[in-house]
Amino acid sequence: MAMRISSRMLNGLVQQANRELLSSSTYLSMSLYFLDHELPGSARWCRAQSDEERGHALKIFDHVVKRRAKGGMVSHKGEIEAGWTSPVGVWEKALQLEIENSNSILELVKHAREEGDFTSEGFLMWYVNEQVEEESAVKDILENAKQVIATTGLYVTYDAQIAQKQR
Repeated sequence: MAMRISSRMLNGLVQQANRELLSSSTYLSMSLYFLDHELPGSARWCRAQSDEERGHALKIFDHVVKRRAKGGMVSHKGEIEAGWTSPVGVWEKALQLEIENSNSILELVKHAREEGDFTSEGFLMWYVNEQVEEESAVKDILENAKQVIATTGLYVTYDAQIAQKQR
């Protein structure tokens, strides 16, 4: 039955949705960091990424509702990290967030397979593919930022290009 969802899967999906909301808040904080440091390109990219992460959470909550599952809760359990000292530090945290999201999603796919929950597995495959794109985009920015930061002052020039990068 496509509508049936176990409590284990429901809890995992709700936790993932909340993880996406935490990522959204963290990217928003990153955007503010970049604005404080006069780096509007990086700020725009992080702001757009914040919106995208929120959209990911809403998509999960919508999926849960469509399956008539009960128990979806919004709760921030994580702490939003701040206090970065450089653009590279921000991008390192962004990559860490994306890798953690990828691992969590892959764990959910594993649970769906174990339970024979093909509906959840099919739904989650979009997230698996999305995470490949997101990890790749952030890794590219991080690697470029590391190279550029080594040449004092050029990050400001690179910043203008970040707003154009895909998410």
